[in-house]
Formats: sequence, structure tokens, C-alpha cells
Amino acid sequence: MVERKDLRKALIILLVILILVGGIIVYKKFISKPEIKVLETSMVKRGSIRGVIVETGIIKPQVGALVKIGARATGEIVRMRVKIGDKVKKGELIALIDDREIQRSIEQQKASLDAARNTLRQIELTYPERIREAKANYEYAKVNYEREQELLKYEYTTADAVDKAKSQFEAAEANLKRLQDEFKTQEKIAKANIEDITAKLKQSETILTYTKIYAPIDGIVSDVTAQEGETVVTGLQVANLVTVIDPTSLEMWIYVDETDTGRVKLGQEVEYYVDTFPDKLFKGKIEKIYPQPVVRENIVYYLAIVKVLKDDTRFLKPEMTTHVKIIIVEKKNILTVSNAAIKFEKGKQVAYKVIGPDKVEKVELKIGIRGEENTEIITGLKEGDTVATKLILPVSVKTES
Repeated sequence: MVERKDLRKALIILLVILILVGGIIVYKKFISKPEIKVLETSMVKRGSIRGVIVETGIIKPQVGALVKIGARATGEIVRMRVKIGDKVKKGELIALIDDREIQRSIEQQKASLDAARNTLRQIELTYPERIREAKANYEYAKVNYEREQELLKYEYTTADAVDKAKSQFEAAEANLKRLQDEFKTQEKIAKANIEDITAKLKQSETILTYTKIYAPIDGIVSDVTAQEGETVVTGLQVANLVTVIDPTSLEMWIYVDETDTGRVKLGQEVEYYVDTFPDKLFKGKIEKIYPQPVVRENIVYYLAIVKVLKDDTRFLKPEMTTHVKIIIVEKKNILTVSNAAIKFEKGKQVAYKVIGPDKVEKVELKIGIRGEENTEIITGLKEGDTVATKLILPVSVKTES
């Protein structure tokens, strides 16, 4: 009997619960009125709006601001005068390579050049004298030959004497011509030898300059890849020794998404910051847009280049990541409202204008540019209107329109 009473009591309690739940459902669905709750609002007012594109960039040295200094001479590094972090001036000696071998070669070439010049002077002294003697012999043989010819006409000499005079004349003439030609040839050879040795000497002197490494720009040493005592061997490629960077000549590469490239133009103003100085805003202008795409993680970008101002280089360093806003348009003295007030319903932009306590009116909008915080209102609202930015709208509510 006790069990039956307990069962009956449990059934009665279950029936009461079901009646209460059903009553609540019926009340909420058919009797209670849905409530509208306005949580936050914003006022339509006049102001300025900037249209921006948000991109990521990176700080890079300008062309010519980072120079890798190499060695074109082979030999042991006998002096390395800099280390990483040192400041250097353009033209400052930063490294020396053993130059003893090239110095000996230069000395030998100078000696060869002196010998070649002496040979030329000897040729220029002796051959003219020999040519003068040969010319005198030629003149005498010519006169003697002509005289013997005249004497033969009057039979004062013999034909043999004439033939002998002729033979002497022809020999003297051939000897003179040979000496003249030989003088020209020997002089030309001697001068060519001097030019060849001089060219080799200049080449060696140029190579000698390669043993002294100078800073090509003002800057800071950012990398040193060789030390004193090491041997550098030059071949098809120049051996890099020191890298110098000018920290005051920087630029920013902005990676512009291909979907945004149509809105990015030369001369547009840019604002950016870096993680290490999140509260400091840097500014610049787009000076170049490279046509060659850059693919990163299967996304196509185009580089927009912004020159970093000299004053800003005190804070920025190469390879820093930048967070960039490209200002593509800016309007002043226009109607604006908070972005949060703009709702999208069935493909249209609408707003909920507050017309009383927890009472709203849905209005259709025509908007202009959308900024970082506010949106331009062209039609649908007027200055001074209050609109809901955050509200609770039951599904069944019907707002006044």
C-alpha cells in the first residue's frame, strides 16, 4: 500500500511540472510581448572619415645603404681593423691583405721596364749613326758609279770598272734601306715591349690596391666574416669580408594584397607602427609600386615602397615588421555614425533609430566610405539622430517602420 501511495504522489508531481512547463511555453509564445532591449547607442554627427587599407610591411635598407665589401686579392688577412657595431667613414681603411708577393712582382716589372727603356734608347742612339754612315757610303757609291759611266763614254775607263762601281752602288743602296727598315722594326718592337710591361705594371699596381680594403660608405659594421690570419682566395666570386650598413637610409616594403592593388596609388599617405614602439606613429608616402609580384604562402602581393624619414631611423631597424594603414580616401564635414550601428539585413544596410526607451525604428541606409571607426551616411539618417549600436531584438519582434 505504501508503494502505491508513493507512485501516485510521484505521478501527481510529474503532472504538475508538465502543466507548469506547458503554461510557460504558451505564455511566452502566445501571451507575452517580446521585449526590445537597447544596450548601447551612438549619435549621428558631422566629422571626418578616412578610408584605409590595412597591410603588413617590413623595414629594409635602401639600395646602396647596405654594402658587402669583398676582397679581390688572394692572400692572408694581416690586419682586420673593425668589428661588428663599429662606425666607419667612407674611405676609411678597414682591412689589409698580405701584399708581399704582388710587391715583388711590381719590382720585377719596374726593372723590366727600365731595361726595355734602355734598349729603346740604345736603338735610338746607334741606328741613326749607322744610317748616316750607310747614307754617306751610298752617296759616294752613287757619285763613283755616275763618274765611271761618264769616263766610259770617252774610253777613259773600262766596262769592268763601271760594273764594279755599279755593284758597289747597289750594295750601298740596299744596305741603307736595310738599316732604315731595321731601325723602324727594332724601334717598334722596343716600344711595344715597353707598352706591354707598362700595362702589366699598371695591372699589378691595381691589384696592389685590392690588398687594402676601404669602407665605401658611412655606416655601421653589421657583419664580419673573416679574421686576421685567415686566407682569402678569390676566384669567380668575390670573397665577402665585411658588411657595412647606413642606418639612416631605410625604406619600408608594404606587401599589398592583389585584391587591394587597384586602390593603392603613388603619393598616398601611410601611417605605421612597429611592435617595439606600439604607441609611436610613423608617417610616409608611397613612392614606388613594383610591378613584379611576390608570392608568400600562396598569396600574391605587390610591393609598395615608402621611404623612412631620417628622424624615424633612430627608432627603426632593418627587418622590423610594420603594421600599416594606407589612407586611400579622406572626407571632411560629412554625416557619420559608428560602424557598429550599420546592420546588414537581406542584402541591405539598415540601422535601428532609437525613438524612445527601448523603442526603435528600422531605417534603410545609403552609405559612403567606411572608415576605421565610423561610416559615412548619405541618406536614411540626419544629424542628431540616435541609433542603436548594440541591442537585443527577439526574433518575433516587429519594429516600427
